[in-house]
Amino acid sequence: MAENHVALLLTPEGWELLSSLPPYDPSEALPLGRSLREEGHSPDLVAAALTQQRLRERAAAKFGPFAQQMLFTADGLEQATRLTVSAHHAARYAAAGVTKVADLGCGIGGDAVALAGLDLPVLAVDRDEAAAALATINLMPFPHASVECADALDIDLVERGVDAVFA
Repeated sequence: MAENHVALLLTPEGWELLSSLPPYDPSEALPLGRSLREEGHSPDLVAAALTQQRLRERAAAKFGPFAQQMLFTADGLEQATRLTVSAHHAARYAAAGVTKVADLGCGIGGDAVALAGLDLPVLAVDRDEAAAALATINLMPFPHASVECADALDIDLVERGVDAVFA
């Protein structure tokens, strides 16, 4: 999905439309798209929502049930770490007694989700604005996670209370 189309989903109308979609079925995608456009939804919004629906279906293999509440780009999904691997890494940080982790180059936030899922405070950083926006959405269920759109080299980790880094 073109990154500018992701922004269409970050509106009340876009989020509501995406939330209302049934599970992805390739044989129903065209009729569903036509029906949504006939209901008055813009073609760009319909394309964005249906693309996200398809990406969420693909993402289930990596993120399990979390995928249905996350947002993706095709590249971000492809580059994301599988949740089982991220969970293993996160468990190692938790076992080490870490109090706050910086996920530098967080992408869509997959590893940060696993860290935050173990109640570790997380500072997720990515210099790509679209990736940081998706990470923000994907980390919304975790109040102890924050996202910054910045170059990781410009972040003062000591000032932020970070005692471990994932990169």
